Amino acid sequence: MMTRLGLIAIFSMIPFEASAIVRYMVQGMTCAEVQEALDRDGVAVLYRQGASGVSLYDQFVKDGSFCGALSIITVERIAVADSGECRVSKCIELRRFGG
Repeated sequence: MMTRLGLIAIFSMIPFEASAIVRYMVQGMTCAEVQEALDRDGVAVLYRQGASGVSLYDQFVKDGSFCGALSIITVERIAVADSGECRVSKCIELRRFGG
């Protein structure tokens, strides 16, 4: 019984992703709609058709609270229906920079 309670306590401290990450095709969305989606969902995969016809996608976040402990937040500009420079945030792992 004590072992079972101990395991429950340990597993309750491990964060689990409760829902799937939402995906949005941003070419038909305005910048305000993209921002609203990130505000609502916290994390989303935004994708669009590249100039060569290949789908481009990446994961973006509402703010730094959605980044891991060993990540930093950076701002990127993506093309959407009403702007070529919609500012969105994404997490970058520090180890990518040798940290």
